[in-house]
Amino acid sequence: MAILIEGGKLVTEIDSYGGSILVEDGRISKIGRKVEAPPDAEIYDASGKLVLPGAIDAHVHVGLTLRGHTSSDFESTTRAAAFGGVTTILTYTTPRKGELLAEAVESRKADADGRCYIDYGLHATLARWGDREDDEIPALIDGGIPSFKMYTTYSEAGLKSGEEDLYRALLIAGQHGGLVEVHCENEWMIDRRVRRLVEEGRLTPSDHAASRPNYVEGEAVASVLRTAYEAGAPVYIVHASTTEALDAIREGSDLGIEVYCETCPHFLLLDETSLAGENGRRYATCPPLRTKADQASLWDGLEDGTIQVVATDHAEFLAADKDAGAADFREIPMGVPGVGTLLPLMWHFGVNEGRMTENELVDRLSTNPAEVFGLHPQKGSLTAGADADIVVFDPNLDVTISPGSLHGYADYSPYDGWEVRGWPVSTMVRGDWVVKDRELVGSHELGSFVRRGKVCQRPGHRGG
Repeated sequence: MAILIEGGKLVTEIDSYGGSILVEDGRISKIGRKVEAPPDAEIYDASGKLVLPGAIDAHVHVGLTLRGHTSSDFESTTRAAAFGGVTTILTYTTPRKGELLAEAVESRKADADGRCYIDYGLHATLARWGDREDDEIPALIDGGIPSFKMYTTYSEAGLKSGEEDLYRALLIAGQHGGLVEVHCENEWMIDRRVRRLVEEGRLTPSDHAASRPNYVEGEAVASVLRTAYEAGAPVYIVHASTTEALDAIREGSDLGIEVYCETCPHFLLLDETSLAGENGRRYATCPPLRTKADQASLWDGLEDGTIQVVATDHAEFLAADKDAGAADFREIPMGVPGVGTLLPLMWHFGVNEGRMTENELVDRLSTNPAEVFGLHPQKGSLTAGADADIVVFDPNLDVTISPGSLHGYADYSPYDGWEVRGWPVSTMVRGDWVVKDRELVGSHELGSFVRRGKVCQRPGHRGG
């Protein structure tokens, strides 16, 4: 059935205007200030509301096992995403020792298919990359997975890559139209500081932050960018949290390095004082929460384009899982839930507080991630022919955030009790309502794997 969404204000990355959208066969068929509906069309009245392209959360962990605890599964994660106005997530597949990347991908798809309310794509983690064959990267790119995750830390888990392996992966991915994204922290510095903290008996959540000072991230980002320069390849820096990281990125960009960067709402809105509170372990992430000065730097980075993408690094554990590490930060499963609050938090603290325009919000949450990660023009914009991934957003709806309002897995939220103005009320994925007027109406079998194409369609050069 055709659906006409009318009466709302359409918001794209470059424009805002009153208009209508006609959805047919899962796609946007017509868009404009006045669109006639077929006789049998469903009419959705969006008067007084905004109509946005669905948000794309490019950094989501699903079923992540840390310290013996496992985070939210595909069904609960994508349900929370749909209620929050996210219509596509990009999550990770990490091969076991001796497993081919292609085998890990098929296993991950088997976990996800039939259990997703929204669409999903995959990043392939290049674990133990030194033991792998060069042709694994181009094969995955051809299969619709053009992005690859690497780490400069976590040797214990078999994830760390040295400079030579990072160079090789950047070179191969860049030659075949792929993109390497990197978690940047200097492991040697972290390990040295952790040993000292343990000797001193300092194991609180605040001490976790002390084990990873700003320069640990800044040094690692600068090193990765030097390697990308040598490889002549684009690189994406995940979850930037510090002034030092942004300084390194700006310097790299000035040298001509094609560098992309994301930050997360928790780095924009929470600071290190949360770790010292009564429930500090529930705010523990890697990298850790930083200072208010770093928050200001990150907002500046969003404004000047140094940061192109806001994603959540969503890792949703139960409160009891986090509390198990209260006496020793080494036992805390790191990460915070965020996929369900991405859009409303960025609206309230970004748009409502004058830090960004509504068009810039769409750019950072929808269009840019689509362009960087090979989803454009299928997703990320309100254009004829694109997937009908649409969010109806009420800018005047007041909501007090609570676990119940998020419809996810966790029984806590780092934003519990926060009052925000502006919330998604209806979410459509490929022409089907998943959430309608704040009620779940769609199936967990609706979402599907998305094959992605050309990455790094540099923001600001759309359609190139």
